Amino acid sequence: MSLISTLKNPIKKFIRSTINPFVFKISEQPMRFQELMNANKIYNDGMNLEYNMTGFRVRLARVYLVFIILTLIIVTPPSIVFHSLLAKIDCHALIILSIVITVLLFSTFALFKSWLIEQVSKQLINEGWKNHFPHFDYQKNSQKVSHIYAEALENGIKSKDLQRYIITAMVSEE
Repeated sequence: MSLISTLKNPIKKFIRSTINPFVFKISEQPMRFQELMNANKIYNDGMNLEYNMTGFRVRLARVYLVFIILTLIIVTPPSIVFHSLLAKIDCHALIILSIVITVLLFSTFALFKSWLIEQVSKQLINEGWKNHFPHFDYQKNSQKVSHIYAEALENGIKSKDLQRYIITAMVSEE
């Protein structure tokens, strides 16, 4: 077993239990069926979740704080190790290096924020799935439900009949 695989579960648990509640304001209300269907479709289509997903709010200052702390944890040890080498480099090269690092830092922040939003969205969709589809596995059926939901929207199925339509279509396909 590799080092990465042994660290993966504790890191995921830490993110779910500590970072997500700190960074996001998550609604205590369960996700409604229509919201779940919309969120599942958006997630499966790979669209931007930040502005299209309901049930949470991003606390941007806290995202910056977590990102800065994680960046310092990652960047400080190599900086200490290579300090004597960095002190001997020409100042012009250091200016260019600082520009490159700044660009990487800002682009990495955007990716980090997007990744956090994806994680909390997936968590909320899974919780909503357990509430509305307790007898169907999310991994196996999320794509199928997304397709059925798109068909229901095309066919003009009313929101009050949507749940029955989707469950009937899922049962008939199995």
